[in-house]
Amino acid sequence: MKNSIIISLVTVIVIIILSNIGIKYYFTDYLIEQNKVDNEEIITYVNTSIENDGIIDNRELSYLKQQAHFKNVEIVLQDIDKEIIFVSSMGMGKGMGMGNSMHKEPFKEDYTYLEKKLTYEGQTIGYLSIGHYKNIITAKEDNDFIYTINILYVISFFIAVLLAIFLSLLLVRRLTRPIIEIKDSTHNISKGNYERVKSINTDTKELNELATSIEELARQLSEQEQLRKRLSNDISHELRSPLAVLRSQIEALMDGVLEPSPERLAKLNDEIVRMTKLINDLNELVIVESEHLRLNTSKVNVENELSTIIEGFIPLMDSKDIKLIGQLEKDIFINGDRDRLKQIFVNLLTNAYKYTNRGGSVKVTLTKNTDEAIIRFIDSGIGIKKEDLTYVFQRFYRGDESRSRKTGGAGIGLSIVKELVKAHEGIITVDSELGKGSIFTIKFKLAT
Repeated sequence: MKNSIIISLVTVIVIIILSNIGIKYYFTDYLIEQNKVDNEEIITYVNTSIENDGIIDNRELSYLKQQAHFKNVEIVLQDIDKEIIFVSSMGMGKGMGMGNSMHKEPFKEDYTYLEKKLTYEGQTIGYLSIGHYKNIITAKEDNDFIYTINILYVISFFIAVLLAIFLSLLLVRRLTRPIIEIKDSTHNISKGNYERVKSINTDTKELNELATSIEELARQLSEQEQLRKRLSNDISHELRSPLAVLRSQIEALMDGVLEPSPERLAKLNDEIVRMTKLINDLNELVIVESEHLRLNTSKVNVENELSTIIEGFIPLMDSKDIKLIGQLEKDIFINGDRDRLKQIFVNLLTNAYKYTNRGGSVKVTLTKNTDEAIIRFIDSGIGIKKEDLTYVFQRFYRGDESRSRKTGGAGIGLSIVKELVKAHEGIITVDSELGKGSIFTIKFKLAT
């Protein structure tokens, strides 16, 4: 607010200075031009008065006196011998050609005079002198005008200060309110109170964008916090179960409660394999999420790779009476890491196998458009809830925990797929309807 008042003060002072400079130069020029017009009117009147008989009578002198007063000038008439016969500020005199000259000195030191010869029938009969103040802005009306202008500027200054105070208070309030709310939001974020971060509406574009970004940050941090908690629960559960089984079985064998047998040893081995797979998946996720992931890129025939993988999955699909169909266009090439692409395709087919019920179907299609290879994995499985679609590719996210326990998933596979697709500068999306199945679509740029 203090700055606004200072700015208003400086602005008004500058306006006053510039206006006075403008008056000095431009208004003075105007007055000079006006004086020239006045001079011309007086000269014309006097010449008109003497053109018939070379005489200016008392009526005409009276008019000249009135004009001199009105135009704020001094009019002096002299005869051929330079004798004063009329001075507008001293009296009427006897007029041109009427004798009776005046002897008092008429010319004033603070005036500048313009002298014109008066002629009648080609003969000089006298002289007309028109005097103006040397300081052109000395007329009372002119000084009153300048004084009035400066008074208006002073009044404008006080109005500007009051207006600046009012607008500053209003503007400060409008600016500080969202800033305070943003500060409260960031404080809540720092304390982990993401649910207390509220929407902030403001007319200031930059503040509105900042508030929206903070709100989005709070939402993402809240989701990450929930995922972190779920991760802790999932990891502890995934490790606790096989460890508990291993411990109980080993203790029973050590105590002689159970006899070692191939079946019991195979069960122990299954739990060890389960833990190993979870740890490997976690390690794989760390690798693919790393900025240092290296791809051994080459030109890959997508149809050949998919055909080989589909053929390898047929026995597994047959074990659940799942019909596996491949509709693949030939001669579609992309630039990619062959092993990582296989990993993507295998993970998606494995996912389709896990969540497709016995007697269902899985179809893999390969097509292309102008500049993209399009791969779709279509299953008739259990589908995904609409509210879960946004989180499908987030690590350790599982919409139905009990169901994922049965399938043995830890919610890592699709996260790995997404990161690998991203590493290939591709896009993966999912469409699904609960109870009807899912469609995972991948788009890669065609090799040139």
